[in-house]
Amino acid sequence: MEASYFRNYCGRGSYDEVYREHSGIEHCLRTARRLGIRARSVVVLGTATGRVLEDFEASWRVRPAGCEVSAWAHARIPPRLRRRIERSDMRDYVPALVARSASFDLLFTNSLIYLAVRDLPGLLADCSRIASHVHFYSSTSESYEPGDRHRVTLRPREWWRQLFRASGFEPTRSPYFWRSARVAARRIRPRA
Repeated sequence: MEASYFRNYCGRGSYDEVYREHSGIEHCLRTARRLGIRARSVVVLGTATGRVLEDFEASWRVRPAGCEVSAWAHARIPPRLRRRIERSDMRDYVPALVARSASFDLLFTNSLIYLAVRDLPGLLADCSRIASHVHFYSSTSESYEPGDRHRVTLRPREWWRQLFRASGFEPTRSPYFWRSARVAARRIRPRA
């Protein structure tokens, strides 16, 4: 995505100034605390300019891993955090994490809406192999940001719920947090 996208995010101003209104980071941190989710490792798909990375670091003392597709945004991630962020498309990044048997307590994203429907089942299935929990702020999945011309998959919440379930996730008490059935099964599997 080009620089102008981040300089005037959804027609509302600089992304760095309005990201909390759009990213769901405050909701994620607050709801994780309420649900008792303790994340010692976090991966962020679509880190933008790194502001959510700073919030995770300040709140949980965690430096997330992750990816960002935009060269412009990636270059603006603070250097201390950029080392763990690949400039990569999540459709390439997540399968590479699966191949390395990577594992995280939390996967944070609101960027699934930028992908085509055909890309989502495989990507989410892979996400369920690497993360115990996923926070997807699904209010961003409908027509919530009409000024964002890059959004591709705008579907109602129920559509997303079915997709998450079919991809190996179970709902939690929050409609925005999902628990991976695959990671949970792997953790309780008896040793031979």
